Amino acid sequence: MKNVYLFSKIVLIIVFFSPSKSSALPASVWHKGQMTLFNKVTLEGELSYNWKTEIVLLRQSDGRVRAFSATQVQQFGWFDYSFHKQRNFLVLPTLVNKQTKSAFFEIYMDGSLAVVRRLRKSHGLFKRMFNHPAYYNDQPSLAQTTDFFDYFVYDAGQLRAFDRFNLDIYEPLLTAYDEEMRQYITSHNINDHTLLGRLVLIDHYNFLVQHDPKTASARGAGYTQEPASVSYP
Repeated sequence: MKNVYLFSKIVLIIVFFSPSKSSALPASVWHKGQMTLFNKVTLEGELSYNWKTEIVLLRQSDGRVRAFSATQVQQFGWFDYSFHKQRNFLVLPTLVNKQTKSAFFEIYMDGSLAVVRRLRKSHGLFKRMFNHPAYYNDQPSLAQTTDFFDYFVYDAGQLRAFDRFNLDIYEPLLTAYDEEMRQYITSHNINDHTLLGRLVLIDHYNFLVQHDPKTASARGAGYTQEPASVSYP
């Protein structure tokens, strides 16, 4: 009986806070930026990106709005005044239903090991409550919620998922500084099972590589498309 009551209470809370069809949908957020097309042509104007549809809109000075998909674009970016930093996106190949397709990824952390991210697929009640694409226009409340995204290390042309951090990322990539990394984990009490902990470890690894003249240029040879440096929030 107690469980039934608790479930009913949760349902009522969800219904109460869920957006109604009559509620105004979130508006697009525009940023002045640049876009490089697949044919190397560079366009300038106001950009708006939708994470769900994976479409970037370009509003030019004459008021025209054009839509571009990942098959047409190489990279785009803007300075985000909400985060006081440059944000850049690039197109990478990824597997979807066992087929390779082009997809947009945001460069979340730049360096010897770059971290990129894309929207995580929603499931269950959350998917039904927020199924309209307008909820996925890039905006501060969405971009700063790290749990809405899947994260990858992009190394030598390969995407390595954070879900397999120890096997696919730490062991093959970070053990060159294993002693320093272990000391850092212990001295800073880092939980390497959490997303934040893993991001901190990669950031520290990039710091070690940057300050090690023997390996400063050894890593990242395959990462040739990155725009200007991007730090994570």
